[in-house]
This record gives sequence, C-alpha cells and structure tokens, in this order.
Amino acid sequence: MEEETRDDIIGIINNEEPVNEEIKEEVKPIIKAKSRAKPKIKITKEPVEPVVAVIEEVVEKPKKVDKLKEIVKCPDCHMAMTVHTLKYIHKRRGFCKADVKPEAVPEKTPEPIVQQKPKPITEDTVNDYIKQNPDIVTNYLRNERAMKAQRKQMNARSLLNNAF
Repeated sequence: MEEETRDDIIGIINNEEPVNEEIKEEVKPIIKAKSRAKPKIKITKEPVEPVVAVIEEVVEKPKKVDKLKEIVKCPDCHMAMTVHTLKYIHKRRGFCKADVKPEAVPEKTPEPIVQQKPKPITEDTVNDYIKQNPDIVTNYLRNERAMKAQRKQMNARSLLNNAF
C-alpha cells in the first residue's frame, strides 16, 4: 500500500483531488436493450374472386301513420282537424260551432206572485205564542245563560294564555 502524504490527506479533507495520483477512469461498456423477436408472417397470394353484387328489390314497408293525427272534418260544423282534436277537445270543450245554441229568445217571465202581507208582530201575538209554548222561552233563556258562561270561560283562558 502506498502511504498517503500529508498533502493528500489535507486534500481529501478539503475535497480536493490528489495532486500526484493519476486519474483513472473506468470505462464501462454500454449495454444495449435486447431486441425482441419479430413474428414472421408468411404472405401468400390467393386468387381474388370477383364480388357478385346481388341487388334485391327493397320493399318499402308502409309507414305507420298515427290514427289520431289523421285530418278529418267535424260532422256537425265541417271544420278540418285531427282525430284527437275532434274526439277529445273540439266537442268536449265547446269549440264546435254547431253545438252553440242560438241566442236565447227571452222567455215570457211569469208575473211575480203577489204574496200576502204578513201580519205585523205585536206584543199580543208574542204573548199568545209564549202562552201556547212556555217551554220555548225557558229553553231559550237556559241556552243564553250557558253561552254567557262559555264566553266568560274562553275570555279567562285567553287572558291566562297571553299573560305569560
């Protein structure tokens, strides 16, 4: 082994190249990628047969016509429209002019029946009615008292609910 000199060691520490030593470069051979094997294709020549064009008559299918889109005339007013309009719109919504009634001839209005004037209600008729049906008045007064009590309860409840 060769002994390293002090200058060499200082050079190594300072990342310098050694002065006295020869620089040897190693030459590495370049590796090429392996070529892949190509498939071998055999080309053979075959006789070409002429193509015989067969022409067939194209039979056109009748187009489907939507039955509701056919144009027809209204049997009443003779107006042209589709079947759908005739069936579902024209008559049902009142567009048919044949269905329109002519302006109504003013009918003779019957004279109003003269009603007999009702008898004026007097105290005597009321008193007679009360005497014949005394239960009516008592029921009426009882209902009024109950309604008054209910109104008071409802007012008290609303006051309590709104107080807080």
